[in-house]
Amino acid sequence: MSYRLTLLALGAVLLAGCASPTAPVRQGPAPTMEQLQGEWKQTGAGDKGILLRIDQQRLFAKAGCNGMFGPAAIDGGKLRAERLASTLMMCPPEAMQRDAKLSRQLEAGMDVSLDGERLKLSDGKDALTFERQPQGEVKFIYVAAERKACTGVAPMQCLQVRADKSKPWELHYGEIEGFQPEPGVAYRLRIKEVKVDNPPADASSIRWILDLVVEQEVVKH
Repeated sequence: MSYRLTLLALGAVLLAGCASPTAPVRQGPAPTMEQLQGEWKQTGAGDKGILLRIDQQRLFAKAGCNGMFGPAAIDGGKLRAERLASTLMMCPPEAMQRDAKLSRQLEAGMDVSLDGERLKLSDGKDALTFERQPQGEVKFIYVAAERKACTGVAPMQCLQVRADKSKPWELHYGEIEGFQPEPGVAYRLRIKEVKVDNPPADASSIRWILDLVVEQEVVKH
């Protein structure tokens, strides 16, 4: 009798093991490239968040320093970019290391899933979550190397901007989202101008969002 009970107990243990919650969970179908069209920003990473833009079958990415771009496709549930080219700016080592790591991950291929307006990429070790960014009008502007005193709701230091080098500087009463200028450095930026619906009485009706640092130059006095 005890031998029979032992066999029954062993069978129950084996069945419980087969029903273990560690068994792989089926994922839904991978999104298409058409569903990923647009711009995405990594969540929870602050100013160091990765930026992605997907346009047709091409991908643009920025993880800290240089912009990377090249053809991309979804194959076998993975987003893969081939032969990524890069701009050649010199940046702090940690920023360039983030660029290099993202380039390796995208060229190797990352598992991709889409849940509403949230995109998730994973290489099995790192899981990156992105949020779709609002669309807007793309503009190019110059930003002066120094701010200038101005008065909005209160005295403040305004950015000096202009769209044309031949035009005088204008004061920009606000910040450019994602842009952290260094004193003494002049910039040319590509930005997105997004209209704000029903802004507060003391706020602007537009948002400027950094899209790309096109040029930067140390200005010597």
